[in-house]
Amino acid sequence: MNYTDHTTAVTTRLVDMIRTGSHGQWVMPWHTHGTAALFNTRNAITGTPYTGANTVALFLDALERGFPTADYATFNQYRKAGAQVRKGERAAYVIKWVTPTNRTTAEHSATDHTDGEHVERRLVPKVYALFNAQQVDGHDPQPAPTTDTTADQWLATIGADVIYGGDRAYYAPTADRIYLPHPDQFHDTEAFLATSLHEHIHWTGHRSRLDRLDLTATFGSPEYATEELVAELGAAIAAGRLGITTQPRDDHAAYLAHWIDLLGEDPKILFRTAAAAQRAIDHLDSLATAVTNEEAA
Repeated sequence: MNYTDHTTAVTTRLVDMIRTGSHGQWVMPWHTHGTAALFNTRNAITGTPYTGANTVALFLDALERGFPTADYATFNQYRKAGAQVRKGERAAYVIKWVTPTNRTTAEHSATDHTDGEHVERRLVPKVYALFNAQQVDGHDPQPAPTTDTTADQWLATIGADVIYGGDRAYYAPTADRIYLPHPDQFHDTEAFLATSLHEHIHWTGHRSRLDRLDLTATFGSPEYATEELVAELGAAIAAGRLGITTQPRDDHAAYLAHWIDLLGEDPKILFRTAAAAQRAIDHLDSLATAVTNEEAA
């Protein structure tokens, strides 16, 4: 399977799941009850988390096939650990961006030299086949990952300017401020935290941070819908890592048709937005980690 085939397959699977929905309604599959834990995608042997679009791809695979966890590894990783993938098992796929070395002529820009020849280095996608731990014999599943940091603690250490009150949740880029209703106005604590995660993902797009936001984008435009998809994916991935369940926002239904249109026009948009969502999570995590390190010093 090549990169294009993989992006198309994952995007098609997501769109199909949205259309299938719940109780006849379109819905993102991670809003289905009991699926949050599947966003804790990790390598079944090393415990290393998968990230970005790989998280989405493995989540969808585990959900579709009814696996209880999203622990995956390669055939060789299991073999070296003394386990064996059962014959006939179907693989899931992820992408790893690798740096090949291509010799080029002097006319091409390059930064490295080897034996007097220019060497150009660039990232290219490589597809890897993975198998869920449930498809393997002789493997002892790792215990579920735990974290000492709760979602509310993590958000509190980031340092965003958050104003509580009113009946709307939104990020105002001009003021660089997040507005949230009071926590007791939400159905439960998880709904409040998931909403806060969504707005914090938007907050990372400010020009002083990741400079991702298009301030000229209007509701209904592809740019606006794309940013909302970044926040939707980012909140879902972060919620899975932090052990909370996301719920559809009040404005969720308004975006679903736009997202299906976007994904239908270019399947690779899912992978680009998932990468942007991962960068947002990494940025938030770096801010939270910096504060924690300062307090410990």
